[in-house]
Amino acid sequence: MFGKITFILIVVIFIVLAIMFDWFGSRELAKQGVDKAQVAVEHLESTGDKVSDVIESINEKEGK
Repeated sequence: MFGKITFILIVVIFIVLAIMFDWFGSRELAKQGVDKAQVAVEHLESTGDKVSDVIESINEKEGK
């Protein structure tokens, strides 16, 4: 158990150092990953807003 946690911690530290010092072009990869994550979050926000609008519309129709 302790060995697995240590291994994961070492990998995370290596990734952080790689981004900090731009080893292997890792900064560009990290930026691309963040950009893709941002697009995914925006899509989820849009979908959530649409679902909320539909639910509000249904609730208004039931209330009348």
